[in-house]
Amino acid sequence: MSPIEEFLTFVLRRLAGHPDEVFLTHAALDGKDVYTVQARQSDLPRIIGKRGQTIHAIRSLLDATAAKHGGKVRLVVPD
Repeated sequence: MSPIEEFLTFVLRRLAGHPDEVFLTHAALDGKDVYTVQARQSDLPRIIGKRGQTIHAIRSLLDATAAKHGGKVRLVVPD
């Protein structure tokens, strides 16, 4: 597991009401690492946050970390 994946798993599981049901899938597309969140439908509002503030903050941290290491990362939360 990569450090980015470990960080994402740690943060998302702390936010979710059912942490054992939070999973990430990884794919590499067009030079970007794309992580897709899989969680209970009832946990998604907690992960996204009010007006998307929580997920925006997580994405900002990911972008900064990826830029520092010369990569690009995208985090997808399905509807």
